[in-house]
Amino acid sequence: MPTSSDLPRQRRSRRWWLGLAFSLLCGGALAQARCGRPLVVAVSDLGLGAYQEQGELRGIIPDLIRELQARSGCALNLVMMPRARALLAFDRGEVDVITSVMRTPERDRVGAFLPYGYTKHDLLVLPEYAAGIGSLADVVRRPEMTVGVVRGIRTNSRVDAQIEQLLVIRRAEYSTDYAGLSAKLSARRIQAAIVPNAMHVKLRRDGLVPADAALVDVPEATPQQLGLYVNRQRVTAPMIVQLERPLAVMVSSGWVRQTYVRHMGEAETRRMYQALDKR
Repeated sequence: MPTSSDLPRQRRSRRWWLGLAFSLLCGGALAQARCGRPLVVAVSDLGLGAYQEQGELRGIIPDLIRELQARSGCALNLVMMPRARALLAFDRGEVDVITSVMRTPERDRVGAFLPYGYTKHDLLVLPEYAAGIGSLADVVRRPEMTVGVVRGIRTNSRVDAQIEQLLVIRRAEYSTDYAGLSAKLSARRIQAAIVPNAMHVKLRRDGLVPADAALVDVPEATPQQLGLYVNRQRVTAPMIVQLERPLAVMVSSGWVRQTYVRHMGEAETRRMYQALDKR
């Protein structure tokens, strides 16, 4: 039996635990009050950026969104949808957040851009054509080469103008997605392809591009900043701030970069960030 001297200690311990539970409950309620309803976050199949495996969403973006949910106290519901549909739904005000997006003036009119990382587009070249190819300009000078690209994808770099030039002279070919693009490269229907690094690393791991395809780090394709866009038609300014602050800490602390390393590997992550430093 507890002695009379134990009773005050037990009461103090009970009060401490009750106080902790109350503060956690109030903290959760306060976070919910700040964040309001759960937010719908549209994600698309983008290689190591986001993909489905055994019925679960995996990749850089799912990890980032789950961490942001934990740090912000905001409920963030991931919904997988095709890229074109996700962008259209965002512009129409049908989803709250889109991910893995480069900043554009047009989308700034709809949403708030919250940066977190980068992407780098590279050139995959069939080995029999790789000799002497060190840039996309070298490909332009090779009339026997056709370059594959995914429709609607922009790199925000000099690559876009060069692809337009190749389209005019019918030496660039569109695919609807990266699965179709990699199939054309494997079948030798095209000789090269422009692919973002998070995508081509996974395609190679999955054996969906020729194992001996050369990776050309073309100087025209500089790393571009990626971020989340939060829809201002659906999400209030305080809720946006509630997401923006912890995301900025995740970037500045190195959490995001280590997530890239975990998924893409140290060498590929270092290559992207070194290219960023040279811009």
